[in-house]
Amino acid sequence: NRAEAENIAVLIKKILAEGGVFFRNASGALMLAYVASGRLLGYVEEHMNAWDCVAGMLLIEEAGGTVLKADPKTVLQSGTQVITGGKGVFSKLQALCSGVFTS
Repeated sequence: NRAEAENIAVLIKKILAEGGVFFRNASGALMLAYVASGRLLGYVEEHMNAWDCVAGMLLIEEAGGTVLKADPKTVLQSGTQVITGGKGVFSKLQALCSGVFTS
């Protein structure tokens, strides 16, 4: 409800065009844990609530990955955009999301 389906469709098309794979289960928090453990190279979501993502983002950072920093002044109240990735993947994912995500 907080993200435009059209944005996700465009992003998936871009990821596939770059040779990537789209995978999504029912839990964004679990997907972030998969990135931290190395099961996934990266994960993005246009909007997540803080309680669904900040712990997973910390796990990724502690495991040596990179995350788009959430604004500490607004993340609890408003949520945040999530872009995460392992070494060598984060900047590519961030570039793919640029211009696709509205927030």
